[in-house]
Amino acid sequence: AWDFRLPNVLSISASGHKFGESVCGTGWVVWRQREGLSEHVAISVSYLGGKADSYTLNFSRPASGIFVQHYKFHRLGWKGYESLCKNRMANAKYLRDAIKSIKHSDGRPKFVVLDAGDSGCLSVVTAYLNPELGLPYDDIDLQHQMLQNHWYVSGYKMSLHDPRDESTQPLFHDAPPNQTMFRVVVKANVTRAIMENLVKCFHSVVQELDDLGPGFSSLHHPKKTKTGHKGHAC
Repeated sequence: AWDFRLPNVLSISASGHKFGESVCGTGWVVWRQREGLSEHVAISVSYLGGKADSYTLNFSRPASGIFVQHYKFHRLGWKGYESLCKNRMANAKYLRDAIKSIKHSDGRPKFVVLDAGDSGCLSVVTAYLNPELGLPYDDIDLQHQMLQNHWYVSGYKMSLHDPRDESTQPLFHDAPPNQTMFRVVVKANVTRAIMENLVKCFHSVVQELDDLGPGFSSLHHPKKTKTGHKGHAC
């Protein structure tokens, strides 16, 4: 559960453009109580003959996202969003199952799925290349190769930069600081035909990465040795 039943949950945010069917830049946040909203994030401005608190980054923002979101709420309703959600979850399951089925040359799984599965999370597929395989490439390399097929599969490093001692620290206790991952957000405009093309690209790119495998070791080693796993050479 992730809601206000948990005492440490002070606010809940959601993306209006990813799952609310609004335009890019639309989102909302709900606080448990007024005290949870720090005054330091607000700007008190004199506006239209009075004072008002603005919680936007630069005070004046376009209202198109709010109008589109309001229209979609009325246009789609509960049943409409429920239908869209079921479609997104079905396509996410299709991709998740396809990723699970990809095997290394020795029969072991190529990927490890990180998300909560087919019904316990959003329509987002999250995984990383199986660390047990000792591959010379990582999920950032996967992102770059997928881009060659016109797919942007976001790769992330599971680490943080500690400014106190300039060191790279792991984000999770069960993963090293050089561990990477990727995610795919399945939106309503992604049809099954599009998802089939994405799965095909995954298979193709994995084969390309295997064929180019030794080259990645020489490509990344100088950079990682110099920076201590802080970045990529490409």
